[in-house]
Amino acid sequence: MTKFDLTYATVDSLSEGVGSSQIVPLMEKLSKSGLKINLMTFEKLEPPNSLVSRMKRANVNWVQIPFGSQGPLGAFARTYKLARLMPQSSITHARSDFPAVAARMSSQEKILWDVRSLWADQRKFIEENPTKRFLLSAYYPFESLACSSAMALSTLTKAVIPILEERHKNLPILRTVVPTAVDLRRFKFSPEMPTKFRGLYSGTYNNYYDLELSRKFLEELIKVIDCEVSWAKPREAYSKILNAGERSSFTVTQPEMADVMRDFTFGISICKEDAGASLLAAMPTKIAEFLAIGRPVIVNAGLGDCDDLIKNSKAGLVIGKGDNLRKKAFELIDLCNDPETPGACRDLAEKHFSLESGANRYLSTYSQMSQL
Repeated sequence: MTKFDLTYATVDSLSEGVGSSQIVPLMEKLSKSGLKINLMTFEKLEPPNSLVSRMKRANVNWVQIPFGSQGPLGAFARTYKLARLMPQSSITHARSDFPAVAARMSSQEKILWDVRSLWADQRKFIEENPTKRFLLSAYYPFESLACSSAMALSTLTKAVIPILEERHKNLPILRTVVPTAVDLRRFKFSPEMPTKFRGLYSGTYNNYYDLELSRKFLEELIKVIDCEVSWAKPREAYSKILNAGERSSFTVTQPEMADVMRDFTFGISICKEDAGASLLAAMPTKIAEFLAIGRPVIVNAGLGDCDDLIKNSKAGLVIGKGDNLRKKAFELIDLCNDPETPGACRDLAEKHFSLESGANRYLSTYSQMSQL
């Protein structure tokens, strides 16, 4: 059996949003460091040949596993299957709770628990069906198992660390914060704002997002400026419309998103303020992508580390439920008319959301783990 330097295990599909935008370029970056990488993903559809070839060119051993069914039984089945197929590796990077538990089941010795969001909390908040919401409580022990399995910890935000410390007395001492990362070469800086004032909903939006507050804000914005809002939706989106103030929607693949974003003036990523602890752990990918292009983004108060990052850098707008939305609309207009705004957005992306710096942080953590 081949001995790998790194196994990167995730339940995400490589050909869909997060997999395509986050994991693919990360694998390419990590492989350039000389690591022998084994990548394990769960695919809902057969990946395109171009993606298969891309991983081969990066010398990444990609194990594609059928996703299977949704729900708790499907999640447990994926965990068991992942544990059964996982090879021995010097380091195992487990993206979220279930891969971390699978790594423990397969007796991996050095596991990085990549928390991402507080997954169980987020899923329970999103679920509208009371029965399914109750069943999701069965996921909480997996977080504890993931923590007890881990030698090291990675989070998207600093804000979630106190919550994890309160929940888990055995939280790993070796920790790193790697925010949602964006490939700055692909999401190129576009210093010129579009002639028309245009807003964009980008990618996936589910019950975690506050589309009602988004719509109310846009209603106030449209009262003071002619503004056209669209939704660039992924292929896997179930809904045809968001009903959140957009005038149009169109389907976009992840590789096309960078070109689409530069044609818009601002992005929208307003989550629900009452999402609980998981809100402090969250950092939607779309935020980093808008900033990298040079476009300000509208976020909700209390989202991860965004309050300080966005306000201090003047790279967007933070909206709370109690805010005067008409006043916020004028603030956005002033921000978008400021010629310094695109540069401020790009600067924040380079300092905080760079894929290269994120990969280097992981490599540093792997190195520290290998010495323990």
